[in-house]
Amino acid sequence: MPKGTFDPKDLTDFQIDELVHRMIGRITRLVRTELRMDRERIGRLRDDRR
Repeated sequence: MPKGTFDPKDLTDFQIDELVHRMIGRITRLVRTELRMDRERIGRLRDDRR
């Protein structure tokens, strides 16, 4: 591997935890938005399953 190339295997446990923490918020927001858009698309803004 060329010098200066990023190798994810070199990440520490702390770095992996930090990366996951930063990503999970964005992913959750995107999934919620997509689910809401799907409900709007089919005309059901309220979730009656509760």
